[in-house]
Amino acid sequence: MPIVISGKNIEVGESLREFVTQELRTVVEHYMGDIMEAQVVLSKDHHLFSADITVHIGHHLVVHCHGQDEDPYRSVTNSLHKLQSRIKRYKNRLQNRKRHPREEFVETSPALQYVVNGTAEDTGADAPLIIAEMNSQILALSVGEAVMRMDLSESSVLLFRNAANDQLNVVYKRPDGNVGWIDPSLKAK
Repeated sequence: MPIVISGKNIEVGESLREFVTQELRTVVEHYMGDIMEAQVVLSKDHHLFSADITVHIGHHLVVHCHGQDEDPYRSVTNSLHKLQSRIKRYKNRLQNRKRHPREEFVETSPALQYVVNGTAEDTGADAPLIIAEMNSQILALSVGEAVMRMDLSESSVLLFRNAANDQLNVVYKRPDGNVGWIDPSLKAK
């Protein structure tokens, strides 16, 4: 399992690098066996250290977690604790999918994601100047699977093709902490 450890505004020493590698391997191998790859980004902002861990567990399955503390080792431990609880919570679902695969092939559709600054008048200090283009796949999932993948990746929104009706749907995290679901094929009453 290749583990890429990098630092942002911090020099990652050999001791911290070994600690992250050993603890990450222990957690992931205990629950998931071998994985494809992992990326760890350690950063420092004023007095807090942050650890962002992204683990590519399988085909189209990524788990992301974030931890913070005043100590870099504890920030890694906090992030690993979130990773461990998230993997443990969804391990049964993932194992059931492997034991009972769907009859049909899970389709994916290629898509491009853009993050673009709106208009020319949005040039203030608070306006984002980032323009990014990324290739991604729109998976054919059930609503429950889509919510699971959104939770695993710590994203706030997920676009997917509903396996029940083959329409594009969206699940998102609402401000009240619940999950919202947009299905354009459902008729309003």
